[in-house]
Amino acid sequence: MKITLPEKFVKEPTGFPFSPALIVEGKEIVATSGIVCEDYDGQIPEDMESQARNTILACEAALREAGCGLENVFNVEVYMSNLDQWGDFNKVYKEMMPDPKPCRKALQVGLLPGYLVEVVMWAVK
Repeated sequence: MKITLPEKFVKEPTGFPFSPALIVEGKEIVATSGIVCEDYDGQIPEDMESQARNTILACEAALREAGCGLENVFNVEVYMSNLDQWGDFNKVYKEMMPDPKPCRKALQVGLLPGYLVEVVMWAVK
C-alpha cells in the first residue's frame, strides 16, 4: 500500500489540511459507513471538538477491524450540521490525521438529533 502526492503538490504545498489529489496504490479498498460519535457511556458530547475526536477515533476503530488505519485513508467525507463549526472540527482533524492529508469534502446537512458531525473514510490496504 502506498499513498503519495503528485509531484506538483510536493514541490508547491497548498498549506491546507487536505490534498488536492493523491496517487493510491494498493490491492483492496476499505470504506466506512457514515460514523458519528458517542462517548464510552453512550452519550453524545455537546461540543464539536469532542464529537470530532470521538468520531475520528470511531472511524479508526472500524478501519482497524478491516486491517488498516488512519495512515491508509485517502478520502474523507465530512457532513456537518453547521459549517460555522468548521474551525473546531479542523483543529482536531489536523492533529489526528497523518500526512499526506487525505482528499476531503465537507457539506452542511441535516443530521440525527444531537449530532454535529458524521464522517465517511475511504482507505486502501
